[in-house]
Amino acid sequence: MEAEKGIFYIHPTIMNSEEWKAMEEREFQHGPEALLDELLAQSRWSNAEMAWVIRRMVYYYGRKDELLKKVPPERMMANMSAILRCLFLLLDYTNSDLDDNIRGYLTAKLVDASWGINTRTREYLVKFKE
Repeated sequence: MEAEKGIFYIHPTIMNSEEWKAMEEREFQHGPEALLDELLAQSRWSNAEMAWVIRRMVYYYGRKDELLKKVPPERMMANMSAILRCLFLLLDYTNSDLDDNIRGYLTAKLVDASWGINTRTREYLVKFKE
């Protein structure tokens, strides 16, 4: 066990798990939409299933899907709020010791995502509306 904690020790992740690999296999065999439909029909998801759905959402939201551009803004904000609640609970529960590079990446993304809620941008939005 001590050897695992040496210089080459890599923390286990959901994406290294057997469950994740099995889900990827199902995704490749049946397609991501079929896997998503299967997961949405379930009442409780495993951590790997939650991570897969979040990854899928990042894919769609990140590529600015044309169909999603027609979603009412209130619904999109509700979606983002639900994602953030899940991620908050996950980080709070695990209180994981993150690598500095990962911590820096998450910090930068959260800074970008806070546009519109900090004082400076809210003042800009008020002036912009006037």
